[in-house]
This record gives sequence, C-alpha cells and structure tokens, in this order.
Amino acid sequence: GWAESIRLMVARYGPGSGFPIISGYALPERWAPWLVRALRTFPAEWKAPTAYSERDLSRAVLTEYDLPEPDDLPHDLMVGRDGRVVITGMLTDRMYLLDPETGDFETVDIPVRGANPRALDMERDGSWWVALGAPGALAHYDPRREEWQTYDIGMYPHSIMLDRRGRVWYNGHFTVGPELIGRIDPRRGDVRQYPVPPVARALRGESNIPYGLRVDRWGTVWMTELRGNHLVRLEPEQGLVDLWPMPEPESGPRRLDVGPDGVVWIPEYAAGGLVRFDPDREAFTRYALPIEDALPYVVRVDARSNVVWIGTAAADAVLSFDPADEQFTVYPLPTRGALIRHLDIDPSSGDVWASYSASPGIPAKILRIRFR
Repeated sequence: GWAESIRLMVARYGPGSGFPIISGYALPERWAPWLVRALRTFPAEWKAPTAYSERDLSRAVLTEYDLPEPDDLPHDLMVGRDGRVVITGMLTDRMYLLDPETGDFETVDIPVRGANPRALDMERDGSWWVALGAPGALAHYDPRREEWQTYDIGMYPHSIMLDRRGRVWYNGHFTVGPELIGRIDPRRGDVRQYPVPPVARALRGESNIPYGLRVDRWGTVWMTELRGNHLVRLEPEQGLVDLWPMPEPESGPRRLDVGPDGVVWIPEYAAGGLVRFDPDREAFTRYALPIEDALPYVVRVDARSNVVWIGTAAADAVLSFDPADEQFTVYPLPTRGALIRHLDIDPSSGDVWASYSASPGIPAKILRIRFR
C-alpha cells in the first residue's frame, strides 16, 4: 500500500495542489519496496529521551491540557495580558482561550468561511492578529468589543509579526516569481510588498517555500526559506534584501527567532541542528542537537535569560540551549508522537508553552512547563 499512499500524498500536497509543500518528484514504485525493507527493523517502542546535561530537572513541572476538539490542529499560541493562552484552531476555523489555572477552554469563532487560522501575534492592548491561510487574509480581533476585521492580502500567509510601529508583517507561503514579504499599516491603511531576489530553485520557477518570519527590535525583518535553504534579511526603510545560504545543504530551516541582542537562532529541521547567526559578522555557528533525528521545528528566545527553547517534531521533547555554556537540556514530554509547531514564553513568569498534535495522530494538546 505504500505506493498508493505516496501518490495520494503528492496529489494532496504536491505542486499541483492547493497546499504545495512537498516535491512532485515521487518514484512510488522504487520508494515503496525501500520503505518495506527499512520498516522491518523499525523499533516497536521508543525510549523516552533523558536530560543531556547535569542540570536538575526536578524544578520543571510539565502539564498537558487536552484541546476540546482532539482532531483540531493547534498551530500557534501566545500568552495574553490576562494570563490566558490564545490558540489558533487551524482545522476548525476558531480560536481557543485556555485558562491555565482552571484548565477551562473558551472558543471564539472566526466569521470567515474556511478561515484556516495558523499564525498569531498580539497588540499591546491585548487584541489579536491572526493569519488566515486559505482565504489569503489577515484578521484583527478586539476581545473587548468582540469584533473582527479582515484584510485581504492576496496570498497564503505563513507567519505574521507586529513591529514596534504597529505594522503587521507577513510572508507569502507559496509565492514564487516573485517570492514576497508584505506588511500592512492598519492605522494608515497602507499596504506594501517586498520581493525577494530569486535564488536557488526560484531561478527555475520553483518555490523556495517562505517559512518562519520574525521582526527584531530595530525593525529588521528576518525570514527562512524551508526549501530554498536560505536566511533572508529585509531592511524595510531602505528596501534592501540580503540572503545567506545555510551552513548545511538541504537543512530545512523552519521557525526562527531573534534574541534581544540581535542574534538570530534557526532550527535545522532536516539537518538536526541549532544555528546561530551573528548579523554583525555575518557568520553562522552550528550546534548539533543531542538527539538524533529530533526534527527541530521552532525556536523561541527567552528575552530575560537569552536561553533558546526548541520545539521538536520527532523527539517527544522540548529542549533548551544556554548560549553562555553551550549546553542543552532535554525535557521529555508526557505524550509520545507529539509534533510541536509553536512555542511561547510568558514574559512575566518564564513559563514555556507549546502546542502539539499530529495530523492525523495523537489528540491535540497544549503544554506548560513551569519552574518551581
């Protein structure tokens, strides 16, 4: 059945589909026998990872919360000013609000057909900005008035983030010829798009798959190309775009972050490493993760300690990395088979939050890591 499954995956997610995230160069008749041979020795059970440092993990308390809709895909989450956690329900067209103290959830429906909410950021007043993938739009929600407002951007947005001037930045997940980064200024009604110079596959008319996007404290926009294997920097005021190839070929950089010192941290999904980029020296430093084939998906930097947190897609663990001593610590998850797509750090408490599920797979869950 592997050959038929491969054909089905290409039909659903290949170049001719509405969600073109995988290659169309499939060879089902060759790959199917290889999978059968490889999976004969596949272990029946995985051993949970343990800590890879001498640090005491007894202070860490891991709590899981089951999403009310177990088959939903909680893509992004953020801690709101009132302490509740806001979560995007990518498959149900709704938002969830989790009260950490009671474990209760509330839901907020998005009044857009097939809303497909994925990425999330917040204003200082606690209102939300949400990227609506399939409709090609951004949406703003005011919780006090319970009002939605949508903005058509004409592309499938992967990530969004506000800068310090209140402008909302996004990238076109499947844009090619040109690949685009855009922003809207809701106060002025201003919309602008910035093309990324074509490199690698884009020169052949293929998508580099724009992926993670972050804005640093100085207003510089950073982005990864998942398939193109580049780090992208946009200086908005000058309209300048720079690109650097990742240090490892086909490393699959996903959801990056920028620390308060301006250093960029990038997870290598395919190559299994954590990469540090120093913008001043334009230099990469690579750290191999202590777990093989962990598939690091997302990183977030704790602004208070500069510790880098890493969510993995295949290790059933959250990792932290302290740049001061270059040591990793591994926090095993209570659940097996968890694919972590997003992390957030509560600035008031230092609690680490994660959203995970598998589509299909384990029931959707939200994780909290507290420190006693």
